[in-house]
Amino acid sequence: MNNWEFEAVDPAGAKVKGRVRADSEQSALLQVQQRNLSPLKVRVVKLESDLFSRISAGEIEQMTTELALLLRNGVQLDRALEMMSAVNPNQALAALLTNMTEEVRGGGSLYGAFARFPRYFDSLFCEMVRIGEETGKLAETLERVAASQKFQNELKGKVNQAMIYPAFILVVCIVALFAIFNFIVPSMSGLFSNMKDIPAYTAFLIDTSNWMQKYQSLLVGFVVLLLLLVVFSWRKPAFKTMVFSILRKLPVMKTGLLLSERIRYVSAMHLMLQSGLPLAQALGFAVGVLTDSRLQGQIRRVRDEVTQGRMLSESLALTDILEPVMLSLIKVGEESGRLDSIFGEITTRTRWRFEQWALRLTSMLEPLLIIIMGGLVGSVVVTMLLSIVATTDVPL
Repeated sequence: MNNWEFEAVDPAGAKVKGRVRADSEQSALLQVQQRNLSPLKVRVVKLESDLFSRISAGEIEQMTTELALLLRNGVQLDRALEMMSAVNPNQALAALLTNMTEEVRGGGSLYGAFARFPRYFDSLFCEMVRIGEETGKLAETLERVAASQKFQNELKGKVNQAMIYPAFILVVCIVALFAIFNFIVPSMSGLFSNMKDIPAYTAFLIDTSNWMQKYQSLLVGFVVLLLLLVVFSWRKPAFKTMVFSILRKLPVMKTGLLLSERIRYVSAMHLMLQSGLPLAQALGFAVGVLTDSRLQGQIRRVRDEVTQGRMLSESLALTDILEPVMLSLIKVGEESGRLDSIFGEITTRTRWRFEQWALRLTSMLEPLLIIIMGGLVGSVVVTMLLSIVATTDVPL
């Protein structure tokens, strides 16, 4: 079945737009006519097969907030999804909501409908939806998930804003090197045509310019293909796992990825305990929100030990996911019976630390890129000046 977008005229003569789900164009036209409308045109709206369709994180956050608002005001789940699909301007998101509407009306769960689209809804999102359905607090759970998404989007926006200047420097450097090797160095090569002994650095500069002019189209094509390969491979979990396993071995990225995993874990625990889930069950669900297999194994062991009666703080002390000060807070939460609020406090602190780490990383990249790019362009300019000076040397 495909999603079809239609334009039609109602009995009053007004133009209306909408979407239906059908196997063929004729079936879509028939459904429009059954709504007492005169169809003008219908067209298929594809989701996964359209390489250019895109649903942003901001649109996912807005969709989650709208769904929570409709459910809290007493709208039935399938009707809420249908209403959101009819008015959403993003065709890809509208088609996705239409698919979920049909699945929910067919007796499926909202969790299963979201889980069909891992490209847009990660494991934490799906697990929280499942918890909300099982506890009967779907609207409240979606509100909490939307608040978490808002934080992530705001942090991503700050990081992207901080990366604008380094990216500008990189582009300027690439353009400068392109101009030097394609225009300036070739115009200088005639100065050395009559020289018997060309300095090694001058020969290297001319050879590099010749190579660039000869193979730069292939180089650009290779870079573009590499970027496209990374973009399309990023949707595959195996590729993500391989990339993250490499990044976890790098000193700076290791800290950031650990903080990211910590945020996922403590946020999930906070949301689940806040929703009224028992501790052992919450620990079981928390395993699914982690991406590091090593940490997953540690949390599974914690779940088993807590199920057997061991204190949570004692079990977590044998893992790498939390710091000692956080473990002391959890111990206090166990004694006071307020683990949910303790995990909320840890979530706030961890998010602040991750935000500071991300901003420090981007602030480090700026001078680093300036040094690297300035060194590249500067070395080429110095080599050119030395080559020019070499042409004016008069032997004694």
